[in-house]
Amino acid sequence: MILERRKANTIPTAWSAGDEAMLLTFLENESFDAKLLQELFPNRTLPGIRSKVRKLRIKHDLFGASYRDEKEKFTSKIADQVKPKIVFDAYAGAGHQTFKWIARAETVYASELMKSKLKQFEKMAQEHFFIKADTQDCVWNLYQKDDKRIFLFIGDAVSAAADLKVNRVNIDLIDLDTCGSTLPTLPTLLVLLRPKHLVITHGEFHSMRFKREDVLRRLFMHRDIGSNPLPMDVDQMSFELDKAVKIAALRAHNETSDSFWLNLKDETWLGGRFHGMLRRYYKVSKPTATADCINELSSLMSRE
Repeated sequence: MILERRKANTIPTAWSAGDEAMLLTFLENESFDAKLLQELFPNRTLPGIRSKVRKLRIKHDLFGASYRDEKEKFTSKIADQVKPKIVFDAYAGAGHQTFKWIARAETVYASELMKSKLKQFEKMAQEHFFIKADTQDCVWNLYQKDDKRIFLFIGDAVSAAADLKVNRVNIDLIDLDTCGSTLPTLPTLLVLLRPKHLVITHGEFHSMRFKREDVLRRLFMHRDIGSNPLPMDVDQMSFELDKAVKIAALRAHNETSDSFWLNLKDETWLGGRFHGMLRRYYKVSKPTATADCINELSSLMSRE
């Protein structure tokens, strides 16, 4: 089957202030409902509505608001179990998880690509009584409270991790929390930081629900890129993601001894199995012999 390139076929129509306010009110009070939104805005395409929804959620810090309490409870639970001293929060956003980690850790290094999130992050810092320090034009912004420190890097997560590697900062735990996928960057982040623990949120479920087979073919590097992974239910998707994470970690380095073996220890659903995302905690260990690792992964494959 030849995939068709997805592209817009309509001329963009500007959103009026009234329509934008109506959509924002809907998002603040309701979960995303394509049918209802198309009834509210009958002259707009669903892709156009989705695009505006994403922009408003970013601007007003609404991403994951419906299950934020669940996510924060899971973060605090893992922090209490693991007791990390130094955490790297790779996709910090407004800092909701960052300030949960710093409640237990001594130092958190956070990164966020979108400059527009800085204002939201600094508001969160003020609410938690962290004071911004002068870092003499350092690439990291520093926020302090007593003996706790948060460093924020405005830029790409891999660039932030590379800077930590160069400066020989030892990271205990990496948190990869994004609405997209971190599978492509996972091996790089593991090699650079060599953490003891990994917490990862799987936004790939959105691609499954929207039937984006092109996206899933790109992300599932353990599968044949020429075959369609769909149809797939929630349980199958969860199983595939576990395999993808384990294989990405094992292939992180050309030498097995310098790669990683990830043991799934805990997980939680955020927002429900059929609408939300899956957040998992892995303990990072050294792989055994290459043959043993491949035998175990092959055994996982055979249980599909």
